[in-house]
Amino acid sequence: MDVMSEAKGLVEDGKLDGLVQKFRDSGLDEQVSSWVSKGENLPVVGEQIKKALGDETVAQFANELGISHDEAADKLAEEVPKAVDRATPDGSLPSSS
Repeated sequence: MDVMSEAKGLVEDGKLDGLVQKFRDSGLDEQVSSWVSKGENLPVVGEQIKKALGDETVAQFANELGISHDEAADKLAEEVPKAVDRATPDGSLPSSS
């Protein structure tokens, strides 16, 4: 299993709205808005990922990937923006139905 697959899992199956809200709630509204909208994605760092997703979620990824907690957070910081961007190609969150 790779990090991009893990990041995609966060945005699939109706989880995108909740993921976006977690980032907004942790003070990353500008960053997550850039991922959803068309245009360049603003970066985040591992510590921001830990704050938004929680240590337990990051630890789960680390265990699944066989890497350290910090390395998992850093890799997710690279891949989550890309996954959200790919899940919102029209520049907006899909409608919940």
